[in-house]
Amino acid sequence: MRLQTLLETPSMQTMRVIAGKRGLKRQINNIGMIESPDIANFLKADQFLITNGYPVANTSTDPVALIKAMNAANCAGLGIKDHRYVDHLPQAVLDLADELAFPIIITPGNELVSETVRKMLGIILKSQTDELSRIVHANQILADLLLKDPSHATVLNKCSELLDHAVFLMDSHFRVISASQSLPVTRHTLTDFLRNETNIDYFNLHSRTTVTYQQLTLTITPLFSAYKENKAFVGFVDLDAGNSTDEMLTQVILNTLSFVNSRVDMLNESAFRNQSGFYLNVMDGGISNELVKKTLKARSIEPSTKFQCATVLVTTNHQSLLSNHLLEQVQQLTLWFIKEYESPVIAFSLKQQLVLLIDSEQNAQHFLTALVDFIQPKLDKADRLIVGYSYSTLPLTELATTYNEAAEALALSRNSNHPITIYRPKYVKELISLIPANEAKSFVERVLGGLVGGISAAEQLNLLNTLYGYFYYHQNIAEVAGHLDIHRNTVIYRLKKVEKKLALNLDDPEQAQTLEMAVLLWHNQQIQK
Repeated sequence: MRLQTLLETPSMQTMRVIAGKRGLKRQINNIGMIESPDIANFLKADQFLITNGYPVANTSTDPVALIKAMNAANCAGLGIKDHRYVDHLPQAVLDLADELAFPIIITPGNELVSETVRKMLGIILKSQTDELSRIVHANQILADLLLKDPSHATVLNKCSELLDHAVFLMDSHFRVISASQSLPVTRHTLTDFLRNETNIDYFNLHSRTTVTYQQLTLTITPLFSAYKENKAFVGFVDLDAGNSTDEMLTQVILNTLSFVNSRVDMLNESAFRNQSGFYLNVMDGGISNELVKKTLKARSIEPSTKFQCATVLVTTNHQSLLSNHLLEQVQQLTLWFIKEYESPVIAFSLKQQLVLLIDSEQNAQHFLTALVDFIQPKLDKADRLIVGYSYSTLPLTELATTYNEAAEALALSRNSNHPITIYRPKYVKELISLIPANEAKSFVERVLGGLVGGISAAEQLNLLNTLYGYFYYHQNIAEVAGHLDIHRNTVIYRLKKVEKKLALNLDDPEQAQTLEMAVLLWHNQQIQK
């Protein structure tokens, strides 16, 4: 209890404060008596010392040194029996007590010091008993309330009623999500102040902090959370930090709200798993397009919205199988990042990967670069975050296509110095280069083998170059002639000779397509040579 509260009880009203009145808010929890000159060696915080004045009167105890020592030890105050051995204290002593806000009190002269001590201890003991009863009562009320699965507002209102101070709850982004009715400001204005004007690094806030807002003292404390990246915070308005009852009630409230927050964590994790299951079914084609569109509308997502797909993975040198802790860390960091910047991004998990669906309104490259820059420094040095994302931007009904592109890009990121890779569509030349050399050679010989017999190597080359130009310039004879610097009749002659030697008709689409593929493979072989 506070010293002032003790002095206001009826049996203590005969005491007089002669100095240090500003210090009457000091806590007092035990009483001691000055019986020896070396009392300064045995001082304790929140202790009130009483003397009959004899140690001061016979100069065995220097009152100035004693007050300095008691103040340094954070003692509650000093009591001197009225007109026993000391009629008055030197002015220097009184001035020092006023300067230090250290209370000096005159105790009744008509009762034994031991009787005064007994009365004071009785008041303190009763206060502590009442305090304990209040804490137990509050704990029971909140425990019974939690069994009813109440809303945040209901819990906060009850906490505010028990503590007699306004209480508010913030998410991991310092946004005030709920508050007791006694909160003297709006949640929106308080959120704006906390996020934009305090300069508090709330992502790394792990201990109590105090800020002032519109003459209000806000005490903010992190709540326990299963995931440190997703911790919440509770704030108290004008909390009396020196009041032991308030401190214990605060701890009861913190425990209660931590339990509520942990339950929210579990519900969020369950919702995330359900969301992952839905998008995996979409990807596998296990849900009809109509049901996909209906579900998206229920989730306030316009079915026609187009997304790019990104896959996020952690690679590590020291273990082949990633730990669940590491995967959860990356997942929680990613979800925190998305929510912090209110990005139009959907996340779900697939085995040891995190899949992100990035709205076409969001610049995917910029978002993913910022995400990697945010997460990578928080991982061990041996861990590396890599990302692959799709080139295509398609509705979610085409998720399989964008995911496959992202997965292929992710595979390239493993061997790249850059953590982020976009899928690069393969063009005809690249696709041709992927055909095994022996198969390509066999196909070319089978289709173009008829050009070998009966003509020179130079004529073979002329025929093949003419064929390549014919297909390259979309069968435009004039373009081919101009490119080869020959007469257009020469082009026609060579094409007729190809048809005769290969026994095919270039006007037949299927035969022309086969011949074009063989010529492209032949041309690729020439480039490789």
